[in-house]
Amino acid sequence: MDENKIVGPLNTEIMTLREIAQYLKLSEKTVLRMIRAGDLPAAKVASRWRFMRPIIDKWLAPRMKAVSTMDLVGVIRTTEHPIPLSRLITPERIILNLEPGTKESVLSQLVEPLRREGVVSDPDRFLRQLLERESIVPTAIGDGVAVPHVRAPEGSSAREPCIVLGICRTGTDFLALDGLSTHVFGLICTSSDDTHLRLMAKISLLFRKPSAVNALRQAKSKEQVMSLLIATDNEIGLGTPIGATRKQK
Repeated sequence: MDENKIVGPLNTEIMTLREIAQYLKLSEKTVLRMIRAGDLPAAKVASRWRFMRPIIDKWLAPRMKAVSTMDLVGVIRTTEHPIPLSRLITPERIILNLEPGTKESVLSQLVEPLRREGVVSDPDRFLRQLLERESIVPTAIGDGVAVPHVRAPEGSSAREPCIVLGICRTGTDFLALDGLSTHVFGLICTSSDDTHLRLMAKISLLFRKPSAVNALRQAKSKEQVMSLLIATDNEIGLGTPIGATRKQK
């Protein structure tokens, strides 16, 4: 049996060459070229390449901000029905005044909208999974931005894909890679590896622009935030979902 054959969900921390190629949406040849060039973290075990998911996620996060818009759009559109940001981040999933504090207190606030909506079947377990992920590699990628997520989406209790957007006006210490305070959070919630990568691409399109991050930090209403999300959707041709522009107090 081919050990690289995909026989189930990618829910393990150690991944094969074929699994990492599938995860990154690249060909195996491209992945091998990146390894040989020293561009992709990998190790040989019994003459075969192996990859650690947490390390790959840490490697991937800042690069999702740096890649071209067209590359990110390509990742988003490799699905039959891409979901707009303005439907993944509904007004109910926007926290305008996130309180600074410990990682647990910040993440608890971000999980609360999912608890209210019943988006995750076990919110307490989901919070523990987020904290476990943070203990391995912080998800604050710098420039005032963090993208919290669990390390194994397939093992989460998420019932549907969504993103919770949190804005901390004063900033909080989230152990960012650049040592600066974090002001804007995009909590990813999904139970699918494939969808996880697309949500990372979507939120990266928003967070990669300093002007967008500044606009989020200064937003005084959920309506302003939704307008920014809709503008991002229109920029990549995903359109505006019905009802997304309803006014919020």
